[in-house]
Amino acid sequence: MNDALTNKVAIITGAAGGIGAATARLLASRGSSLILVDRAAGPLQSLAEEIGRGAIALPCDVTSEQDMAQMAGVALEAHGRIDILIAGAGILRTSGTPQMVADTSFADWKRVLDVNLTGTFLSNRAVLPAMLAQKSGDIVNISSVSGKQGRAFDGAYAASKFGIVGLSESLAEEVQREGVRVQCLLPDAVDTTIWDQSGGLALKPRLMLTADRVAGFIAYLVTLPRDTFLLNPVVAPVPLRVRKPKPSPTASA
Repeated sequence: MNDALTNKVAIITGAAGGIGAATARLLASRGSSLILVDRAAGPLQSLAEEIGRGAIALPCDVTSEQDMAQMAGVALEAHGRIDILIAGAGILRTSGTPQMVADTSFADWKRVLDVNLTGTFLSNRAVLPAMLAQKSGDIVNISSVSGKQGRAFDGAYAASKFGIVGLSESLAEEVQREGVRVQCLLPDAVDTTIWDQSGGLALKPRLMLTADRVAGFIAYLVTLPRDTFLLNPVVAPVPLRVRKPKPSPTASA
């Protein structure tokens, strides 16, 4: 197999479903060795068995400093290197109901920031020693279009996604001269189960990306030439034009 992803060692957080699972399937199909990280142990193990190739299912909490250190250690013990980190673990909310900032509890605010932003920080920091020692590596942090423009009733989520953009930009400047490339992807609405966290109260957008489409863009980011990166790209769905059938010609008398 002649592919830029062949024999790469990739860690994916939030791998049990959605964008993470789609990315795992794609990278495995292109020859990568995977460490799959999520709190959902059952779906994670099922995914590892599905994709094969020695994929490691590692139930971990991205908000735990100890768990993230273990994550990097398992990858290094199994493969001796870490080439790619896709930091995709994230939640929309914990309350089950869209809320104004004025009604958001501190516990809900803290949980969203802990998972989305602190989890990104801890997972990034955990893989950096190996990548810096190798003088190579790719990190893709998953933000959102809500990291460019805040939206009503999603204050904690938007704050966390803005934070991921800033963290990624800062880290990119720190490590790019050492061969480590950090990029941040901002997907528009994606058709995943994250919408279920609103308890059915938030209307799904009519037009959404598939998780597979976002996974394809992630694979594109980590296979760019080493002297190239994309600055906070937004990936969004485009409505397809459907041509109306031409009316049948009138039969001649």
